Amino acid sequence: MSIRKRMFAALTVAFLLSCLLAAPASAQTCSLSGKVIDTAGHAVPSATVTAKSVATRKSFTAMTNSEGMYSIRDLAGGDYQVSAVAGELQAPPIKITLAAAQTTDLTVSPAPSSPKPRNSH
Repeated sequence: MSIRKRMFAALTVAFLLSCLLAAPASAQTCSLSGKVIDTAGHAVPSATVTAKSVATRKSFTAMTNSEGMYSIRDLAGGDYQVSAVAGELQAPPIKITLAAAQTTDLTVSPAPSSPKPRNSH
Protein backbone atom coordinates (compact mmCIF):
# COMPACT_ATOMS: atom_id res chain seq x y z
CA MET A 1 0.00 0.00 0.00
CA SER A 2 2.80 2.43 0.67
CA ILE A 3 4.07 1.90 -2.89
CA ARG A 4 0.63 2.92 -4.21
CA LYS A 5 0.63 6.07 -2.07
CA ARG A 6 4.10 7.04 -3.32
CA MET A 7 3.08 6.34 -6.91
CA PHE A 8 -0.08 8.45 -6.47
CA ALA A 9 1.94 11.29 -4.92
CA ALA A 10 4.51 11.17 -7.73
CA LEU A 11 1.77 11.22 -10.40
CA THR A 12 0.03 14.12 -8.66
CA VAL A 13 3.27 16.15 -8.54
CA ALA A 14 3.97 15.36 -12.21
CA PHE A 15 0.45 16.45 -13.18
CA LEU A 16 0.71 19.72 -11.24
CA LEU A 17 4.11 20.50 -12.77
CA SER A 18 2.81 19.86 -16.27
CA CYS A 19 -0.13 22.22 -15.61
CA LEU A 20 2.21 24.95 -14.40
CA LEU A 21 4.51 24.58 -17.39
CA ALA A 22 1.60 24.65 -19.85
CA ALA A 23 0.07 27.83 -18.39
CA PRO A 24 0.99 30.95 -20.40
CA ALA A 25 3.25 33.42 -18.70
CA SER A 26 1.42 36.65 -17.99
CA ALA A 27 3.36 39.47 -19.59
CA GLN A 28 3.16 42.88 -18.03
CA THR A 29 1.46 45.38 -20.28
CA CYS A 30 1.94 49.12 -20.36
CA SER A 31 -0.24 52.02 -21.33
CA LEU A 32 0.51 55.30 -23.05
CA SER A 33 -1.69 58.36 -22.64
CA GLY A 34 -1.45 62.09 -23.05
CA LYS A 35 -2.82 65.16 -24.76
CA VAL A 36 -2.43 66.50 -28.28
CA ILE A 37 -2.32 70.30 -28.59
CA ASP A 38 -1.60 72.74 -31.39
CA THR A 39 1.17 75.36 -31.30
CA ALA A 40 -1.24 77.83 -29.69
CA GLY A 41 -1.88 75.41 -26.82
CA HIS A 42 -5.41 74.42 -27.88
CA ALA A 43 -6.60 70.83 -27.59
CA VAL A 44 -6.78 68.95 -30.90
CA PRO A 45 -9.83 66.65 -31.04
CA SER A 46 -10.03 63.71 -33.47
CA ALA A 47 -6.25 63.49 -33.94
CA THR A 48 -4.82 60.05 -34.69
CA VAL A 49 -2.01 59.11 -32.32
CA THR A 50 0.23 56.24 -33.44
CA ALA A 51 2.71 54.28 -31.33
CA LYS A 52 4.95 52.10 -33.51
CA SER A 53 7.06 49.42 -31.83
CA VAL A 54 10.72 49.75 -32.80
CA ALA A 55 11.26 46.01 -32.22
CA THR A 56 8.23 44.55 -34.01
CA ARG A 57 7.30 47.49 -36.34
CA LYS A 58 3.67 46.92 -35.25
CA SER A 59 1.56 50.09 -34.92
CA PHE A 60 -1.09 50.89 -32.33
CA THR A 61 -3.45 53.85 -32.75
CA ALA A 62 -5.93 55.90 -30.77
CA MET A 63 -8.09 58.94 -31.50
CA THR A 64 -8.10 61.96 -29.24
CA ASN A 65 -11.35 62.95 -27.55
CA SER A 66 -12.89 66.44 -27.53
CA GLU A 67 -10.25 67.59 -24.99
CA GLY A 68 -7.34 66.23 -27.07
CA MET A 69 -6.74 63.33 -24.66
CA TYR A 70 -5.75 59.86 -25.88
CA SER A 71 -4.90 56.49 -24.36
CA ILE A 72 -3.35 53.36 -25.87
CA ARG A 73 -3.51 50.31 -23.60
CA ASP A 74 -2.03 46.80 -23.59
CA LEU A 75 1.35 47.71 -25.08
CA ALA A 76 4.37 45.53 -24.44
CA GLY A 77 7.27 47.28 -22.77
CA GLY A 78 9.97 48.59 -25.08
CA ASP A 79 10.86 51.39 -27.47
CA TYR A 80 8.18 53.15 -29.54
CA GLN A 81 8.00 55.98 -32.07
CA VAL A 82 4.95 58.08 -31.17
CA SER A 83 3.38 60.62 -33.53
CA ALA A 84 0.08 62.41 -34.09
CA VAL A 85 -1.79 63.61 -37.19
CA ALA A 86 -4.90 65.76 -37.47
CA GLY A 87 -5.75 66.86 -41.00
CA GLU A 88 -2.95 69.18 -42.15
CA LEU A 89 -1.39 69.17 -38.67
CA GLN A 90 1.21 66.66 -37.54
CA ALA A 91 3.59 66.07 -34.66
CA PRO A 92 7.05 64.77 -35.54
CA PRO A 93 7.70 61.30 -34.11
CA ILE A 94 9.25 61.12 -30.68
CA LYS A 95 11.01 58.06 -29.25
CA ILE A 96 9.86 56.75 -25.89
CA THR A 97 10.67 53.68 -23.83
CA LEU A 98 7.69 52.10 -22.08
CA ALA A 99 8.31 50.20 -18.87
CA ALA A 100 5.04 51.08 -17.10
CA ALA A 101 2.17 53.51 -17.60
CA GLN A 102 3.50 56.67 -19.22
CA THR A 103 2.12 60.04 -20.24
CA THR A 104 3.35 61.65 -23.45
CA ASP A 105 1.97 64.98 -24.67
CA LEU A 106 2.34 65.84 -28.36
CA THR A 107 2.22 69.22 -30.11
CA VAL A 108 1.00 69.26 -33.69
CA SER A 109 1.83 71.98 -36.18
CA PRO A 110 1.19 72.46 -39.89
CA ALA A 111 2.91 69.84 -41.98
CA PRO A 112 5.78 71.24 -44.02
CA SER A 113 4.62 71.75 -47.55
CA SER A 114 6.68 70.18 -50.26
CA PRO A 115 8.14 72.60 -52.78
CA LYS A 116 6.14 72.91 -55.96
CA PRO A 117 7.96 71.90 -59.13
CA ARG A 118 8.91 74.75 -61.41
CA ASN A 119 7.72 74.84 -64.97
CA SER A 120 10.67 75.22 -67.28
CA HIS A 121 9.85 76.97 -70.54
